[in-house]
Amino acid sequence: MASVVPLRLLSYNNGHFEVKDTRHIGYGVDYSIITYTWGAPTTPYDCKIDGVTWELTISPQKLDDIKRLMIEDNIQLLWVDCVCINQTDSREKLIELPKMYDYYKCAYKCYVLMDMIEVWDPQTIVDNLQFVNHVLTHMGGAALASEAMLPPSLVQRLDMWAKADWNFGMSSSTVRAAAIDLGVINCYSTCINRIRSLFSNDYFSRVWTFQEILLGKNITMYGINGKNISCIGELGTWMDLATDARDKAVKLLAWIVASRVHRTASINAVLGEIEDDYIILDALQKQVTGISSARMDIINGGPYWWYENHKGISNIFSAISLRPRKCKERKDLFIGLLGIFNGLFTQAEIDSEMNSDNIEKSSFAFFKQLSTKTGHAWTTLAISSKERGECDWIPSVSNSSQTMTTDCFAGVVNLGRLKPKGIAKSLACTGILGNPQKYMRISINQGGPGFYFTYRGCNAGKKMKTGLFKSEAIPTQDHPINVAGDETGRILVQCATILGSIMDPHNNIIDYRRRFLSNLQPHWRVTDPNAKPSGWKDRCVSGTSWENPHPWALRVHNWSMNYRFASIYDCGSRLHNESTENMSCEVRVACGCTIVAPFSLIFEAITSVHGSSLGGSSAEIIEGRIISKDGLGLVQVGDIGRSFSLVAFGGDPYSHTSYASACRGTKQDRIVEPKMPWPRGRALVRDEFTHGMTDSLRDYGYVQTGGSGNLLVCRNNPVGQYKIIGVCIDEFIDNKKGQNWVNIR
Repeated sequence: MASVVPLRLLSYNNGHFEVKDTRHIGYGVDYSIITYTWGAPTTPYDCKIDGVTWELTISPQKLDDIKRLMIEDNIQLLWVDCVCINQTDSREKLIELPKMYDYYKCAYKCYVLMDMIEVWDPQTIVDNLQFVNHVLTHMGGAALASEAMLPPSLVQRLDMWAKADWNFGMSSSTVRAAAIDLGVINCYSTCINRIRSLFSNDYFSRVWTFQEILLGKNITMYGINGKNISCIGELGTWMDLATDARDKAVKLLAWIVASRVHRTASINAVLGEIEDDYIILDALQKQVTGISSARMDIINGGPYWWYENHKGISNIFSAISLRPRKCKERKDLFIGLLGIFNGLFTQAEIDSEMNSDNIEKSSFAFFKQLSTKTGHAWTTLAISSKERGECDWIPSVSNSSQTMTTDCFAGVVNLGRLKPKGIAKSLACTGILGNPQKYMRISINQGGPGFYFTYRGCNAGKKMKTGLFKSEAIPTQDHPINVAGDETGRILVQCATILGSIMDPHNNIIDYRRRFLSNLQPHWRVTDPNAKPSGWKDRCVSGTSWENPHPWALRVHNWSMNYRFASIYDCGSRLHNESTENMSCEVRVACGCTIVAPFSLIFEAITSVHGSSLGGSSAEIIEGRIISKDGLGLVQVGDIGRSFSLVAFGGDPYSHTSYASACRGTKQDRIVEPKMPWPRGRALVRDEFTHGMTDSLRDYGYVQTGGSGNLLVCRNNPVGQYKIIGVCIDEFIDNKKGQNWVNIR
């Protein structure tokens, strides 16, 4: 690649800083480049650097930090966007944007500058994790360090860790009671907390830094605070540590379990804490896998790597949405990726189609151009795209006043080969048996912070038969109950059981709630470590009627509950993030049962049904790349105020109503068996979708997208073209024609 020198470079020479016009330096000059977060803008000011003729809005402290870095590593020429691009000249900014690939690839070295309260040497963490691994290999899980077959130096090191600042999630007395070496636990926990802390840094939450970390080479990271600036190693070392930490969590669990025939309450509490670590580290490992894979694709493929690498494109979208990233301006959601997709737009096209806060216009232009130039039709699982006639499959992100993040890229899929006139040719299972009938409605509303679950059975307030000529009112829970921290697990299992009875009534309800709670990954505060033991999804209700309830004895249509989970502070589910945390869902079933809960809870509940192609995990690693697999992409932040429906091609849409009637007409001590088949062949569609008697010639099918969910398609007559009308919840739906090539407009 020919060396490309930016328009300006920040120079440091003999204590003097100056921004130089590179036309006066000449070509072939070596320069470095920096990636960092700007932080909150400040009042415009004169930075007093020669060559900068415009006022800056980046904080003076951040600019001073960059200068400190140049002094620390003796950097003579550095490209820094805040002083090397005239940020007050919108025209210049647009001209510079398409050059980001060249700037980062031609730079000799890339620096990451991160604000950190405390900095750590990654090699020390590497050594400590190796130490943990060595101890796990040569020392029994219930042994004492002083009695183990370890060299004195290692015994001394364990003793040092046992006395160091305690970093495990529960008290050292609990760990000691479980007969687990304190040094092992504290060393392990200290290491993983530092790794998690680094990847939780604000740097990893921005759109622009995602692009820059993929394009940079020879990346060296520096941590900085008010007192110190320190090199914290190479990016690759930290990404390797994320994987190694997950490995140690698995080995530590096995090490503790292997040495015990019976588990005490303390052991179960410790195991529960490490299991939580594993869930978080597993997500982190997928995050760094996506970044590493993307960097490799870009390095191997050159500036136009994306032209033929459709697997790499899928990985990019999964990686940037796995942890939703923010940007200051809406248009940056797409402009911030143009360096990765080098050459996707010409300068004139950026001016006319991308330089706007109209996110719908930018989204349509971005995916249309990507599809046209790659020859593959790129769309998303989102079912809220507007009717546009031609190229209706191209996704359009809804404008919204809410926080806009990169979760608009969740569920981006390759629909198939692109034909002339914007037609996508896809392989689909056609001729779905049955007619789609609505049986559940989901409304997306503006909610509030916190975690809550309100359920009102359709029979609540009505009368239930208690004798031959007797009946009594079914109670209604109108007032919210605040769930105490230590009771959170038990109540969550109860709520999950209710959800399973409504969402997936014809399958194993115990399996459903385990799957649902594993996907939701709720985190809550407890006052007693035994309140969240290993296997809490079963143990919290052990010995109660909720442990293994007979599905026909539950009678959930006769129940109601109103809970506020004050102790839940987070969920590991990707569906619970900054852009969705204030979104509420109201679910209304055909029988009249209603559920009100946060967006994350409802859509995890929908996608956790038996046989779904969604919800099994947040993402799956396939051939070294990640593919997102949850329901984050089904609807968008801009869909607040809209409603969607669940339809079923099989079963009876009135089965819930029939069963509800039987629940209130049968004595309490008798089993209520369903008389009608439950809905199956389920799909999520726009609420305005209809299917009536006049639609008998419609042909329905679904496109299998390779693990990210199946798109429901339909054509209105035997010779017409198909269009996307929804997303299948069930992975397989009975059909009579099998797989065929179809055209989707």
